[in-house]
Amino acid sequence: MFKIIIQVIILIYLIAIFYHSSQLQKFNMNGFIIETYNQQVMYDNMNILNPVLLKSDINYHSNEILPPTFKDKQVFQKVTIKNDFDLNQLPKPEFHFPIYKSISVIDKSIPLKQCIHNYNIVCILEGECIFYLFNPKHKDEIQNKENHQIKKWGHKKKVQKSDILIIPPFWSYIQEVQKKVIQYHIDIDSYFTVIPNFLKESYLGYIDE
Repeated sequence: MFKIIIQVIILIYLIAIFYHSSQLQKFNMNGFIIETYNQQVMYDNMNILNPVLLKSDINYHSNEILPPTFKDKQVFQKVTIKNDFDLNQLPKPEFHFPIYKSISVIDKSIPLKQCIHNYNIVCILEGECIFYLFNPKHKDEIQNKENHQIKKWGHKKKVQKSDILIIPPFWSYIQEVQKKVIQYHIDIDSYFTVIPNFLKESYLGYIDE
């Protein structure tokens, strides 16, 4: 009897994984970047899968000079985040697991990256850069091409210190960087997407933020 119960639980969990993974791949064909100070506007646009740019007072402190790196979890341990982004503002915070936090120190433009997590959040701690965000509907036009070849399909947005950019799942982006920019990344999965997202990142060659 106990074995049957375990099998039923596993089956239900696998069904939930399949459902939530399929939901994660949905996107807004007409999505565009919304800039706001308002939490409700942020929430509403995240629910319709628009990228959102928030103005905040997030900041950081570090006693060390941070070397160039990309999404480095160890460098994050050397940084103290001030006025951190409140994750409880996001839809369904009770399902957040796990939460990955990392730091990027970028001093040159970077090639195409794809966001695969439920929530893909980039906080600008220092400097400024230009993001080009690409709707998933353009995936065939932008794959395996240089940055200058794909800009025309992107939504262009300049981001500066204390800006927070929330990117929907499966959107892609490039960055243009003239001077050093320090970014704080928060990538969030759910109990039902952590396994397929791990497999995508580790075995299928996806490159997330």
